[in-house]
Amino acid sequence: MAFLFCALKRGFLLVASLLILFSLTVQKASCKEMNRLLEEIRSIEFTQIHYDEQRKDYFGYSKGHIPILISAPHGVKHYRKSGGEGYWKDEDAYTSSLAIKLGQLTGAHVLFARYKTKEDANSDSVSRYKEFLRKTVRDHTIKFVMDLHGACASRPFKIDIGIMSDTPDGCSCPSLKPIVEKAFRDFEEQVFNKEFAANNCGTITSFARNDLGIEAAQFEINARYRIVQSRSNPTMRANEHDVLDMIARLERLILDIDASLRQK
Repeated sequence: MAFLFCALKRGFLLVASLLILFSLTVQKASCKEMNRLLEEIRSIEFTQIHYDEQRKDYFGYSKGHIPILISAPHGVKHYRKSGGEGYWKDEDAYTSSLAIKLGQLTGAHVLFARYKTKEDANSDSVSRYKEFLRKTVRDHTIKFVMDLHGACASRPFKIDIGIMSDTPDGCSCPSLKPIVEKAFRDFEEQVFNKEFAANNCGTITSFARNDLGIEAAQFEINARYRIVQSRSNPTMRANEHDVLDMIARLERLILDIDASLRQK
């Protein structure tokens, strides 16, 4: 009897040890995968996005296979017209690279700024970026535009999602708003229209809703949740877990919206 008990005990300990080893192996593999994802985004930002190099063909496009387009018009320096004057506005770092990676993860179409430009696609009422967006929406039957932007680290929010208005008639994504809200329900209290409602007539969100007749929303992401590693100050970077959390939420949101659109 004692022998049987010892044998069972040894067997239990062996199984427990194997389970712990398996768990640690999975965690190690998962950690390695997450590190690889962050490094890929950093590499895209450092090699494909040119803040200071100006070109006429300043935006890039990646074709997708779902009826969603991710837009990143401010991923590089751009010229903001204000009254009779204007000024160069700094890039919303990592918005273009995040858009590219999210497109790869989800199959969404991606339109992103990659070279410094005198156009401000999210302010100018007419731009080559908007015209290409119009053509892409028409050619690929796009139903939703996720427009990515960046807020500085001092902003008092993690994310601010501009939907123009909270009213059903004025909202830029009336049917999809509950899905967007659900994605950030345990992340931040009240995510809509805090400081950037995207209700100016020149915004991509307004253009998509009012000119193209499709749903859209503007996602202002705090630097603390998107800067993998700053190019101007390599020591400045967001917490890796925060960046990964943001990516996971946006990825899940895109897939959930796609599923919802396919049911209609």
